[in-house]
Amino acid sequence: MLMAPSRLVSSALVVALGLPFTAAAEDTTSEDAPVAAVDAPVRASTPALHGHRYAFVAGGVLALGGLGLGFFAQGEAKRAQGLTSAREARIGMDRARAASATANVLYVAAGAAVLYGLVLELLPDEAADAASLTYHF
Repeated sequence: MLMAPSRLVSSALVVALGLPFTAAAEDTTSEDAPVAAVDAPVRASTPALHGHRYAFVAGGVLALGGLGLGFFAQGEAKRAQGLTSAREARIGMDRARAASATANVLYVAAGAAVLYGLVLELLPDEAADAASLTYHF
């Protein structure tokens, strides 16, 4: 029973080590063969998201962060209402207010990012590239 795994491993090693040598042998023989010309134009690959569409992604991420902090703030406020100690209740409410304020800032930033992306989407390409905040190397 110990021989079966070792045979399997040795077969896998032979195949894995032998493939690069066979590929190199095929490359040397194909250098002498004539290369067929292709008449079709070659298209450059286009990215999935263009530069200004990252604003929509950023807006969604910021909105999700604001939503998460909003739920956290609501939970902290409900927890603080159930506390009997005034000091702990005050600390809980302060924590809920801070989380709520941060969630509001994230909502505003998400709205601004989506609005920026919408403006860049509706502008002509030349104006959108000029107004884009991306740095071109």
